[in-house]
Amino acid sequence: MAKNKISEYSATAANNTDVENINIAEGCSPSNINNAIRAVMAQLKDFQAGNETGNALAIASGGTNAENATDARTNLSAAKSGANSDITSLTGLTTPLTVAQGGSGAATLTGYLKGNGTSAFTAQTTPIPVADGGTGASTLTANNVLLGNGTSAPQFVAPSTSGNVLTSNGTTWTSAAPATILTRETEKATTSGTSVEWTSLPSDITRITVVFNAVAGGTDVPIIQIGDSGGYKTSGYTGRGSNIDEGTPSILTISTGFGTCQSNNGGSITGTMTINNISGDVWVASFNGVQTAGDMVIGTGVATLSATLDRVQLTTVGGATFSGGSVNIIYE
Repeated sequence: MAKNKISEYSATAANNTDVENINIAEGCSPSNINNAIRAVMAQLKDFQAGNETGNALAIASGGTNAENATDARTNLSAAKSGANSDITSLTGLTTPLTVAQGGSGAATLTGYLKGNGTSAFTAQTTPIPVADGGTGASTLTANNVLLGNGTSAPQFVAPSTSGNVLTSNGTTWTSAAPATILTRETEKATTSGTSVEWTSLPSDITRITVVFNAVAGGTDVPIIQIGDSGGYKTSGYTGRGSNIDEGTPSILTISTGFGTCQSNNGGSITGTMTINNISGDVWVASFNGVQTAGDMVIGTGVATLSATLDRVQLTTVGGATFSGGSVNIIYE
């Protein structure tokens, strides 16, 4: 077989009888020796330049056993130098990478870390200040709401009583009972007696709605009286009550309470009276309802108490006994 490259040479000298089919056996022409030497020199140059395939020098002989850089690194278990993507893990490092090399400069990381210039990270033993992006606090109370506190550690608002809500006082927040919007009292029957009352009402009431459900006051006119700690106001109301049917309206001037109006027929009234606080202890009322016979019933009135309202009662102008229905109040 023609020996066209170095890898085809034999380690047994006697077997090397040609170079690229140039006969160099015993007794060959002298010119063959000249030509063979020239061919060997060309093969050596190709080997040096890496232009020959299949001529990888074995690792044991000081080579890489590869014909390209990628295979050489694989055979030698070597990583590419400079920017590369073939390094998938580092397992042989025995000293920490420095900060300048993209490491921490530390062999272990304990607790919170803080930067230390180009030196190794150091453990953070105190709370990180607000100015540095921390809370400035070493603990955060469980289930509390945090409030901003400038550059200082946050403030805390405890849940307090069950059902409380966060309430603003215009400056900060507190845990407080939710504001009551509407409160409906227990309905009371008007089947007997001369009055029905609700006492100990909250001092911050601004509106009261009285609901009449077929209230029967005999032949007398039902009225609402308001009161304070000194008792019920029984006079000094300014207002009217009117019963409107197909004929001439029946109009009453009522000074003993916020009135309705009722014909003397023993019927009942269903409707609502709204009593609003105008200013201080001044209250104004309006009533809209219907009588048993289908007549429209309206009423208006205004009254001033001597102190804060704390009670309301249903009674009649002349103190007649109730004989049917029920009444309730809703306040806010």
